[in-house]
Amino acid sequence: MNKTKTDKKQKRRERYRITILNNRTLNEVWHTVAAKRTIIAIAAIIGLLLVALGCVIAMFTPLRQQIPGYPNRADRNMLIDNILRIDSIENALAQKDMYINNLHDVLSGKTTNSHIVGKDTLMRSDDKHLMRDTSMYANENSNFSIKHIDNYQPNTESTIEMYFYSPLRGAITNSFTPENGHFGVDVVANTNDPILSILDGMVVFAGWTSEAGYVIILQHRNNIISEYKHNSFLLKKIGERVRAGEPIGIIGNTGEYTTGPHLHFEMWQNGIPMNPTDYIIF
Repeated sequence: MNKTKTDKKQKRRERYRITILNNRTLNEVWHTVAAKRTIIAIAAIIGLLLVALGCVIAMFTPLRQQIPGYPNRADRNMLIDNILRIDSIENALAQKDMYINNLHDVLSGKTTNSHIVGKDTLMRSDDKHLMRDTSMYANENSNFSIKHIDNYQPNTESTIEMYFYSPLRGAITNSFTPENGHFGVDVVANTNDPILSILDGMVVFAGWTSEAGYVIILQHRNNIISEYKHNSFLLKKIGERVRAGEPIGIIGNTGEYTTGPHLHFEMWQNGIPMNPTDYIIF
């Protein structure tokens, strides 16, 4: 037993000579002497270095595209494009859900604090503190006008005051004449002037029509609908909620029924056209 242990110790202590010879002359070029354990450790280190070098080459050089199963440039571009498409679809679905929920609230007569797209520092038109000094707000904002409407009954028993913003400050070139089929007013102003929402509301239509060009339609409380036609550019999309006085478009000259840059503005309540000049100072 002791002899066996002694033999094993001697084998561990044995040193081996590694020699490199010239193949033609058989002269010794290089040699080293090391224990078996040292040789194994050196071989393991060299193997690990080779593996690390291979990983670096595979990760940071074009050779990685030669690895079976690794996506090439076309596959990666297609993958990125698919991710962007999926993200766009998710955003569109979220917008549609918001539109349906807000439309349900509007049609049911609810006043909600739904998500507003983008920052907005304007105050709600039905905030109680607006009633404290209405003349101050009218002086500070030339687009702000006040009309007291006794026949508007919201979901409460008392009458309220409605505060209308002028959608555009300018000259009226064509007045409200429903007997002639003109259910709104035409307002001319400076080029690139913004079109403002007259009340808090939600966008129920925002798009192009051949006759009126770029059109945006808002649904407000008390079943009031406002329409803004011939815009050059729209700033809001379907389903977005807007504040009173918030820009929703830019004055333009789009559509077949226009002879110059202007805004055709209409107001409706319960399907009946309203004369905007009765409620708004342009």
